[in-house]
Amino acid sequence: MKKILFACLLCAVLPASAQGWVRYAETDAASMYFDSLHTRKMGDTAFVWDLHDFNAPAQNADKQPFRSALFALEYNCRAKKSRILSSKRMTENMGHGAVAAEENLVGEWTNADAASLAGKLFNHICE
Repeated sequence: MKKILFACLLCAVLPASAQGWVRYAETDAASMYFDSLHTRKMGDTAFVWDLHDFNAPAQNADKQPFRSALFALEYNCRAKKSRILSSKRMTENMGHGAVAAEENLVGEWTNADAASLAGKLFNHICE
């Protein structure tokens, strides 16, 4: 009986961790998702995790293979701009596995044009 109860609890918890990723775009090379459970909006500023899940392995500058990339993004919703705060390249799909590369940097503000990936994500985060 305890094993059945444990299995039921495990089944109830596992899908919850996967429910936060919402697909917002797809290309021939990758599918893009944002973390709907950890998106924060304060006034005109929004913070979101952006996940790019690649169909085939990619390589970083050090020739390390990775299957997905996570980006911490900041959006200025009023100005319709975004910037990368940090990034991680992960060895497995959907942000899993070991970190192949990591950068903690604050990038330049770029326009979130409607046709760009940043613009498509803007529609989900800011509007």
